[in-house]
Amino acid sequence: KIMQVCSAETIGGGERHIIDLARALTARGHQLHLVLRPRSPLRGALAGCPVTFHHLPLRSSLDLISVWRLSRLIRRESIDLLHAHVGRDYIVCGLAARLNPTIRFFITRHHFNPFRVSGTGSLYSWALARVDTMIAVSATVRDRLVTAFPALAARVKVVPNWHHWPSSPGSPGSPGSEVEPRIDQPADTSREEARRRLGVSRACVIGIIGQISPLKGQDILVEAALSLLGTPAGCGLEFLVIGDPAPADRRYAQSLADRVAAAGCRDQIRFPGYIEDLNQVLEAFDIVTVLSVNEAFSLVLGDAMAAGVPVVATRVGGPAEIILNEETGLFTDRDPDSLVATLNRLITAQPLRQYLAANARAAVHARFDREVLIGRIAALMTSPRD
Repeated sequence: KIMQVCSAETIGGGERHIIDLARALTARGHQLHLVLRPRSPLRGALAGCPVTFHHLPLRSSLDLISVWRLSRLIRRESIDLLHAHVGRDYIVCGLAARLNPTIRFFITRHHFNPFRVSGTGSLYSWALARVDTMIAVSATVRDRLVTAFPALAARVKVVPNWHHWPSSPGSPGSPGSEVEPRIDQPADTSREEARRRLGVSRACVIGIIGQISPLKGQDILVEAALSLLGTPAGCGLEFLVIGDPAPADRRYAQSLADRVAAAGCRDQIRFPGYIEDLNQVLEAFDIVTVLSVNEAFSLVLGDAMAAGVPVVATRVGGPAEIILNEETGLFTDRDPDSLVATLNRLITAQPLRQYLAANARAAVHARFDREVLIGRIAALMTSPRD
């Protein structure tokens, strides 16, 4: 019996990971319990999956009420393995594991941020001392974990995130599909449907996808877009900023919209908001950018590459491990001028776009297969304890 714990109240990359993992583990015959906050969207996302749900407050790392209730749940349900995914849940789960000495304890680190080594850092070290395995989604994340917890270095395992294939068998981007990247080729039904969903009509669609935040660099794309729209090729370009801001970043998001409006470019730089199923629209894009300060992995990058969309990214964290520069994508510096130069290369060079897209798609299939990577996690969970 496996108990997953997640206090998040939005669905991002880590939560998509949990959804896939839950479905795969139950399909493999494991009994799965999922501990959530009352307003978690994960329950709805896993409707129909044979998961037992439990609600706890999970208010913070020091929520002792949740520690006590989680510990009781573990004993009542005879849980064999406890698995935490969100940083603020690690101490809660670690303390609950200490109260249940026979349980196995896993964490997955989905974020690139380092742990604080002072203050609650010592409590982290004490709470995680019993951890069996710390799964890092990239080598960058592994290095952060080893730096924070050197005594636990041997327990850190890298298992990268996987590409989220479309759910319909044989659909473009799914395993076994032989569809070639659709770059400057006659539009087919699926590409036209994706473009219709996004309401785009211009020849070249360039996007950035993710939570709107200064850390993600949407302002860099907006400034580059305004420069490109002033060139002769600008009339054929359309830019989409996909995502919503967290409450703390609403002012930043509004500043982007105001900048676009002041430039009179609202019809060519648009903000469609959050899109739940990106696989339904990725084929509409001709280029996808990832301009983050850092990324633990970047699911968007993998999804775009698998869909045959050329990608441009900053050389940081996960993207630096995923992209082979000039082979499966292009790197750019994190400033508008550099991005303009990189995008111009792709906009004006159809053979380069086709080359990058074909290589990227093959690389994602080879390196980030969902069944293979979830199988590695399942093997860690069922392997004998060291």
